[in-house]
This record gives sequence, C-alpha cells and structure tokens, in this order.
Amino acid sequence: MPETSLLTTVNVKRTAAGARTLRSSASFLSAVLDQITQPFAVSDQHGRLILWNRALEVLCDYEPVDPARLTLANLIASEPELAPQGVPALANGDAYTCTAKLRTRNGELIPVELRFAALNSPDGEPMILVIVSNLSERQRLEAELRQSQKMEAIGKLAGGIAHDFNNVLTTILGLTESMISGRMTPNAESLREIHHAGAHAAELTNSLLAFSRRQILQMKTIRLETVMASIAKMVGRLIGEDIRLQVSAAHDLPAIRADQSQIEQVLLNLSLNARDAMPKGGELCIRATTAVIDDEWAKQHKGSRPGKYVTLSVQDTGVGMDEETLRRLFEPFFTRKAPGKGTGLGLSMVYGIVKQHDAFIDVTSTEGKGTEFAIYFPPAVGEVEEVRARDLTVSAKGSATVLIVEDEKSVRRLVVEVLSNLGYRTFAAANGEEAVRIFERWADQIDLVLLDAILPKKGAREVYDAVRARKPSMRFLFTSGYNEVFINTKFELDPSFDFLRKPFTTLELVSRIQKALA
Repeated sequence: MPETSLLTTVNVKRTAAGARTLRSSASFLSAVLDQITQPFAVSDQHGRLILWNRALEVLCDYEPVDPARLTLANLIASEPELAPQGVPALANGDAYTCTAKLRTRNGELIPVELRFAALNSPDGEPMILVIVSNLSERQRLEAELRQSQKMEAIGKLAGGIAHDFNNVLTTILGLTESMISGRMTPNAESLREIHHAGAHAAELTNSLLAFSRRQILQMKTIRLETVMASIAKMVGRLIGEDIRLQVSAAHDLPAIRADQSQIEQVLLNLSLNARDAMPKGGELCIRATTAVIDDEWAKQHKGSRPGKYVTLSVQDTGVGMDEETLRRLFEPFFTRKAPGKGTGLGLSMVYGIVKQHDAFIDVTSTEGKGTEFAIYFPPAVGEVEEVRARDLTVSAKGSATVLIVEDEKSVRRLVVEVLSNLGYRTFAAANGEEAVRIFERWADQIDLVLLDAILPKKGAREVYDAVRARKPSMRFLFTSGYNEVFINTKFELDPSFDFLRKPFTTLELVSRIQKALA
C-alpha cells in the first residue's frame, strides 16, 4: 500500500476514534459550547429550552440551572415575528431572522436579533435553534451617530442664521445709531434700508419656523385649484416674461385640509426656484391632479404612503440637478446659487410646510432637462371654505374700541399708536391679570380683543375664557410669533380663531382688525 494511503487510513481511524470520544463526553461538549461567545439555545417544538450556552446565561443574568425552567415565550419579552413568515420558513428547513426584546432575570429588556433554524434530534424529534445577537451596542453607536449628525446640522444651521442675522443687524444698528447720534439725518432712503433689513429678518424666522414645523397653521378645507388661481398672477410677475407659465387643474378635484397662506408660500418658493433654474427662459407648469399610490411605489419612495392623494406639481424645463444636489436638496442653507442669490432656506421651508400638512414631496430631475416637485396631499372631507383674497383694501379710519393685550412694550406701543392714529379707541394691558381687570370694567364698550397668545401672570387661555364668560359674543384676534398654548400637536388653531402672525406690518394689522370686526 502506498505511504500516503496508509497515512490517510490511520488519520481516518484516529478521527473516528476522536468522534466517538467526543460523543461519549457530555462534559467536553458542554465545555466547547460554553467557549462559544455567541449566545444560543435549543428548544423543543413546544418552546422548552433543552440546551444553551454560558453566553446566554451571562446575557440574561441567569444561573446555569435557570434556563431549564424557561420557555422561549418566557425568555422573549416582545413577540418575535415568527408568524406568518417564520413558521413556513422553519417548516421548509430555512432559517428565519427577526428582532425582539430578551427579558433578563431582573426584568430588564435587551434589544436582540433572533435567528431561528429548524433542527432534528438524533431521535428525529423536531427542535429549534435560536441564535441571539445583542443589539444594544449597535443601537448605542447608531444613536451616537445620529446625535453627531444632528449636532453637525444644528451647527451648520446656527452658522447660517448667525451670518444672515449679523448682516441684518449691522444694517439696522449702524443706520439707527448714526441717526440717534446726529451723524446722519433721517431720510427716506435710510429708513427703506432699515425696513428692508427687518423684512429680511422676518423671512428668516418664518423659514426657520417652517423648517422646524413650528408654525401656527390656520387649517381650512379648501380647493387647491382655487389657491393656484389666486396666486397665478403674482407668480407670472415674479418669473418674468421669458418664462411661459401654464396653470391647470383636473376636473372635480377633492378638497384638501390646508393653510392657504402656507400653500401660497410653497408655490412662490418653488416658482422662484424654477425661475432661477431657467436663466435663458423656458416653461413652468403648475398642475393639480389626483393620484393613487400603491404599495410598490411607496416602498421605492421614502416618506410616502399608499393611498389616494391630491397632487400639486411644479415642473420646469431648467438646468436640472445632479445626484448630490438632489440628495441634499432640503438641507438648510444648502444652495448651488451664486452668493447673494439665495439663502438656502427656501426649499427647507417648503419641506417643513409639506410635513406640517401631513403630506409628502417627491422630486425628480434630469440634468439639462428640468425638475419636477410633486406634493401629495391627503384629500379632505367636509364643507369647503372660502379662499381668502390676497389683495385687501384698508379704509382710512376706524371707530371701534380695541383691547390690546401684549406683554412686549415696543409692540404694544406700536399697535396703540397705529390704531389711535386711525381713529380707533384703545385700551392696553401688559399681562393677563391686567387684561381681565380692564375688560371687567369696560366690557360693554370693547368691540375686539387683540390677544397675544403667550402672556405672563395669567395665560392667554385664561384671559380668553374669562372674557367669553363675561361677554360670549366678543370677537378676538390672536397674535404670536410662536405658540403652543392654543394649538394642538399639529400646530393647528381652532378654525373659529382669527390669527395674525408676528412679525406683521401695520397694513396687515389694520386689515386683520377690519376683517375681525366685519
């Protein structure tokens, strides 16, 4: 016999002898299993644990004899998704993986990944192998990564805000200081610069509130095509004559639940973005139609959900976007525009407004061919409310009596002065307690309460309730820059409330007061 064959025969005999030794030594097998650092257990078909290793005992803080009294149902706190997908898999001899929570001896819950596999014992009894992976460390690292990314985004956001606000404040402080010191005579041009800087600051805060989804919405059941028609002329003026505008809507569109002014803001921002993408002219199409999203489409488009929707589409024939721009499109202060051509907050504002409306947005773009933004609104039920006209007329004088409740002294003085100059009679209160005292005395003469939504000493809700209890017919105009008192988790005011957002112009103030008194 050749030497190699003889050696092979010897080795086979030795291996077979070793196997018999291993099979006859339960303690040896137990020692081997305990050296395996991956926790696992074997159960019978009823879930009773038959075999496990030391790693599982350590993970669950059990003594060596404890698991013998356990079943898989006792050990796994949250129901693993073993049915309906898992059972057929195990029956076919395939493995099945899911996530669950493992319960320790002291009741602590550990996030784990469980891998189930079907086994047969030497006697042919069906068994289940469960391999356990502890997800605690992975989840901790993922949480740290998310926090790091969040802090990086906040830092970028803060840097962008500081940059823009510092420019605004430099203009305001420099010009006003020069006028106060006498180095500059107040003139119309300087005042226009101050006003422009203040308006820019207001745009920044509105953008931030929209991005953070903290704006106060006045939700109404409205028709999207009516809003589109009301703003079409303004869009046409903004995009210029070298861009052809098409506005169309499908017949019998369902209504949507929305804040009209915010939908108008979305249309303006997307239209301006489209204009900038078509420096040599082109075509801008704004369409409203219906769409049905199925499960397959929803899986391929992050943030979407299956169902029926009313769709607002803004499509241009501009330069389009590359993959990186598409990926970062809604990041605050991210912009491909030249310096001074954009703040990088416009699309972030659009995204925040869309999310506040329980809608979602899908963007498609091809370089050199154009871009389409499609916003999907859930249809609304209920009676459709009238869309507010954009152009409001303001009469020169008023004769009503207004109680102004505002804790900010400069704002209170401004409102009193504006209304008094127009002939309104005014009472002013700096806090809730003072407001209630004034109203109790002059209730019969007061026609309207201009109420700041956040007040010291006595909250605006208490003031509102006290005034309504004394005079149920009293009319209110609420005002705030940011408020969580009168609004629900979606920042939606009661439809019966009229609301004036800060910062407001004197024209907006008088217009809203006239509307509230009408």
